[in-house]
Amino acid sequence: MAAGKIVGYAVKYGVKYGPHLVVAAKTLREPATAYAQKKLAEQKARKAAFAEAGTLQAGTVLRVFHEGQPVWVVYSGEEPITSHPPVEVTLAKLVERADLSLRVVPEPPAPAKDRIASAGGAVADKARAALKRTR
Repeated sequence: MAAGKIVGYAVKYGVKYGPHLVVAAKTLREPATAYAQKKLAEQKARKAAFAEAGTLQAGTVLRVFHEGQPVWVVYSGEEPITSHPPVEVTLAKLVERADLSLRVVPEPPAPAKDRIASAGGAVADKARAALKRTR
């Protein structure tokens, strides 16, 4: 009997509020998609900056803001090399007021043995066997 009441309420409120939900979903779809794409682009820029800094001698990364958007500046030692995403402003102007003590050193990638150990289970056993065959 309880399941019948739940279905009845679902139909009743679906008919009453369904059109409102459809209109709201249509109007909010574009802003939500744009926001998600913006956040994804920020994450890709951060990942690219840390990957590039990991390949440099004494590579570090500093986050600064340009026109309200985060920009990741890659350093080699004390000199800025590139920015992710690329901007039209020179790197010297971009970092002239930045606090350089906030630079971050990227973590070195974990060796294969550590990645296998953290995986655990049957997958780790297969990976260990494959690793032994390659040695």
